[in-house]
Formats: sequence, C-alpha cells, structure tokens
Amino acid sequence: MSSWKEFNLPMIPGVPEAMDAAGQAAGTLSALLEVLAGLLDTLAGLVSMMSDPVSAAMSALLAIIQELVDQVNGLLNAGVYFYLDKGPYFVGGQPDGMVGFLSRWEASFEDPGDSHRPQYEEGQPVSAMLFVVGATEPSELVNPLRSLGTLFGVPALELDEEIAGAEDLPAAIEQTLPTPPDWSSVKAGDVLPPIAGLTEMLERVVGMLAVPASYGAMLESLAQVISDKAAALGTIADDIQAVVDQLEALVEAQGLYVLHAEGDGMADLIENVKNAGSPPDLGDEAWVAGVCLLGATGEFGPVVELLGG
Repeated sequence: MSSWKEFNLPMIPGVPEAMDAAGQAAGTLSALLEVLAGLLDTLAGLVSMMSDPVSAAMSALLAIIQELVDQVNGLLNAGVYFYLDKGPYFVGGQPDGMVGFLSRWEASFEDPGDSHRPQYEEGQPVSAMLFVVGATEPSELVNPLRSLGTLFGVPALELDEEIAGAEDLPAAIEQTLPTPPDWSSVKAGDVLPPIAGLTEMLERVVGMLAVPASYGAMLESLAQVISDKAAALGTIADDIQAVVDQLEALVEAQGLYVLHAEGDGMADLIENVKNAGSPPDLGDEAWVAGVCLLGATGEFGPVVELLGG
C-alpha cells in the first residue's frame, strides 16, 4: 500500500560534487585570469607552464558535468499531466482539509469542460505523485506554499506574510488570482524550474569552461578580453551558488507532503490514493493546496526517480 511521507527533494547522485567542483573551477579561473590581465609582460611564460595540466583537468571535469546534464535532461523530458489546486483560500471558499482536496482531485477526471484532463483506457497502468501543503491558520501556510510554488514554478502560491496573517480573509483573497483545478500536458522540466535551472547552469559551465585548443591563443589577446572572461566566470560561480541555495532550500522544505501511487486504470489509482497510509494530519479546518503529476506507469519512472518517490 502506498503511504504519504514528508517531502525532501533528493539530490541527483553526483550533482552536488559537480556543482561544487564547477563553482570552484569557475572561481579559480576567474581569479587566475584577473591576475593574468595585469601581467601581460609575463603572460606567455605562464601560459606555457600551465596549459597542459589545466586542459587535462578541465576536460575531465567537463566530461563528468556533461554526463550529468544528459542524465538530468533525460528525466526532465518525461511527459506528464500536471494538476494544480490552489485550495479554497485562493477562491474565497471555506477550509475543507484533505477530504476536500482529494474530492476536487477525483472530480477533475470527470470534468467535461477540461479538454486537457488525463484520459486513459480502462485498466491501463497509471502512476501519480501528489504534493500537498496545508495549515489551519493562513499565516502558517506562508512557508509551505512558498516551497510548493518554488518547486513547481507557481509564484501565485506565494503569500505575503502580512496578508497571510491578516484577520480580514476576504481582503486577502482579493489580492490573489483564483485558478480552477485544471490539468495540462507538459514535460517534467516545464513544471520543475529549479531542476531545469540546474541543467541550464551546468550547460553554461560546460560552455564557459570549455578548454580552447590553446590557452595561449586566448590569453595573448588584450587584457580587456581577459578581464571580460574573468568577470563572466565570476558570474557563473555566483549563479551556481544561487542555484545550489535554491535547491538546498527545497531539500530542507518543511510542511510539504508527497504520495506516489499506482493503479490499473484511473478508478484503481483514485482508490489507492484515497486509501494511502499515513495521510497528513490536515482535517476539515485546514486550508489545503496541492499539485499532482500523472502519467502512464511505463513512462512515469523518470519523474519518480527525479523526485525521490
């Protein structure tokens, strides 16, 4: 039987080490080029001494990074159905807990007005991951909603802390954008921007650290060219740290729950979700919002692997 659990974004094996190495390499080369920019008189000698070892080290690092880029891109290209239910808070309704959330989720499969809803043949194996957050007080929703919004790139889920703590709920609702719980057909990378951003950053690293045929040919140009390269590498190092910080925040996310469930057909899947063990303690007085990713079981494996389901 499937069970709910607290969500912690797993880091893909090898990525932390590669990101750290890439950031250090970018920072080191940036500092090195800044020095070289002011040492044009001795540049040729320095280049001749360090060209071969630098090339070998960078080539090895780039091979590792490229392998990770290919791996993560393969996961992000998985096709999924995406469902977002912002919950009653955002549409002026009353809190209805997990029961209300699951009722809306179940009803979404029979919504004739939603042309993008999942439609599979009876008995076809399907797989889903549901992510929910909830709280009995709107102020307690701020951080869980921020984690959910960051993971799936839904900025409208972020609540201003003052708004979330306000007693005047209607006034708070007026400052939000109601969205009905509808489905869309997407690639995993479309709805997981932090992880997609990770691959974009790694690809930038590959491009910026690619070793030219001759470092001498690059470094013998004007000092300004060298300085520009140093500045670009320094920016790369800062950007890498920003991506790492965002991912680490999701790894440590609190109040976000996930369920991976499978079934032979939609009816079986729905039943398995409703009967899943260890459900979050979010009763009828709780405001609950959530996301569902769904696909044919044979195609859904990469998404489960990516999100540690």
